[in-house]
Amino acid sequence: MKKLITFIREWHSLRKCLPLSLAAMAFVVTGCPHNDYTVQLKPHGNVIERTLMFYCADGVDTNNGTPNYQVFDAKELAAISALYPANALITNGWRYSIRGDFTDSMPGDVGGAGVYTNLVTSLGDAGFYVERFRGNDDLAGMTERQFKAAGQLTDLIIGWSQTELGQEPGYDKLHQFLDVDLRRDLKNASWYFWEGNMIGNYKTNASAEFAVRFGQYLLERGYFTLAETPEIFGDLSADNPQALLPRIQRLVARKMGVPDTDPVPASLAFLGDETNMEKSFTNYLAGTDAYHAKLKQWDEDKKLKPDANQPEPSSLVADLVGNLFDFNQFSGQPDHLTVRLSLSSPPVHSNGRWDADLKQVVWESDIVGGTNATRLPFSCYATWVQPDEQFQTEHLGKVALTGNDLTQYSLWRSGQDAQRGGEWDSFLAGLKPGAGLMASLDAFRFSGEPNQTVTNDQQNIPSAIPRELLKNALK
Repeated sequence: MKKLITFIREWHSLRKCLPLSLAAMAFVVTGCPHNDYTVQLKPHGNVIERTLMFYCADGVDTNNGTPNYQVFDAKELAAISALYPANALITNGWRYSIRGDFTDSMPGDVGGAGVYTNLVTSLGDAGFYVERFRGNDDLAGMTERQFKAAGQLTDLIIGWSQTELGQEPGYDKLHQFLDVDLRRDLKNASWYFWEGNMIGNYKTNASAEFAVRFGQYLLERGYFTLAETPEIFGDLSADNPQALLPRIQRLVARKMGVPDTDPVPASLAFLGDETNMEKSFTNYLAGTDAYHAKLKQWDEDKKLKPDANQPEPSSLVADLVGNLFDFNQFSGQPDHLTVRLSLSSPPVHSNGRWDADLKQVVWESDIVGGTNATRLPFSCYATWVQPDEQFQTEHLGKVALTGNDLTQYSLWRSGQDAQRGGEWDSFLAGLKPGAGLMASLDAFRFSGEPNQTVTNDQQNIPSAIPRELLKNALK
């Protein structure tokens, strides 16, 4: 019950204390071990060389500044080794490295999925790399789970309220509020929490902004008044759930139609004492079908896990609140990932950082453990090109097609069938720079295309795309 009535306070406290907690954990020798992964990628035509270097550490040795190495998980080590060539794993003390060449699909060594492809044309090549690491990209599934939890939690609260207050004047108004407003607002609370955490990975102070936004959301919907804001802020900052109970009493009375100027009805006295309220709610939960089902499942599980403890009635609420807000994502220390993609020149498109000295696209982030978290995956992507300078100079008079234009051209050329691809390549091989180059481009048509130079619907002519790309590049 305590977890239910203080979820906003927990969110606030987590946001305030999280930076200090993570900093402290880095210096605790027996704190939270985490894995560090570095992925190095080197494209070689249709093959990309992938080297993964990794280790487990628990903070830093204050004497020499090196990681305080720990034993790497044996199961994960075996899973990583199985994705690479036999005997590719190299062990250097507590550190490991493994290398392999891959085409098309990337190995899910760190957790996730990725692809690499290289499109080869006579005018140049275009490379594409995209990969996600861990997290969860099933937005529909996460939403369904959160909304289901919101509905089940609301149903429990309604059932409890009927047991305690069903015969009280104004209960019909309270029931309407719980069944409609609270049900909706719990769903919105879970989304505010999720979006704030997600955007907080990309924008400074975003999490605090979303917390303020949700506070305004509650204010607009009458959960508290503007005059109460300073005191509520103090209550949320204090580690004292009891301080919130009088406000919950007043909120319930208000929803039952009791004016704020009138005393709180005696029937709501149990809401003013943490022990009494928790006892009331626990007694109600113990008699629910949901708890009986949980006990039945526990009884079945004991056959395989005889030491499993009998679940408490309050675990129903703890599970639902966990599905709504997933505070577990803040527990422990996340793993760390660095990805380095070596290229001869800056990428055409990428969400990474270009290191001009090393000639690498670099991505770096903490990543959550596992693939079923309520956070989006960490994603990397890059596209790059390598013009065939000799061919372009010989047939176009200069290196004309580069950058995004060469990317688009490569995608177009790779999508052609053998007949049209052959016709176009033969046409390019016969081009000569000079005064007639533009006229030759204008005149080209695939077999079966109209011969007129100008039409009102150029985009429907298959040859228009490459011709226009080259003409614009030459201009």
